[in-house]
Amino acid sequence: MNVVKRPAGIASLRVMVVDDDHALRDALCGLLTDEGFEVVGDAADGTTAISLARDRDPDVVLVDYRMPGMDGLEAVSHMKTQAPNLQAVMLTAYEDETLHLEAERAEVYCLLVKGCPPDLILDMVLRAAAYKRELETRRT
Repeated sequence: MNVVKRPAGIASLRVMVVDDDHALRDALCGLLTDEGFEVVGDAADGTTAISLARDRDPDVVLVDYRMPGMDGLEAVSHMKTQAPNLQAVMLTAYEDETLHLEAERAEVYCLLVKGCPPDLILDMVLRAAAYKRELETRRT
């Protein structure tokens, strides 16, 4: 894979994966692990993800938009109240301008359509982590 090199200051990257599709969640965890990321947890729903994020302190959450119960946008909003610098890369099966606007309001780093190339997912996770580090540097 032609993944963007890790930005300076990102030796270890903590990622959490949230998707109600078990097979996709496992595939994403495997992809991230194979590329050397530390997968600190995975969840099938937004409520569980909020608890895990609080306990596991990920840098980036790779999260599905549409899940039963609480959707990804609401879950990300809750997680960001606990950890404002946390970044989210959201996956969706829907290409919808309204969703892009909602994701922007929820401070989602980026929105990707499911089925996009794995390299794009990895690149966006790296970029989101770099942005998190930049925010942390500005606030210190």
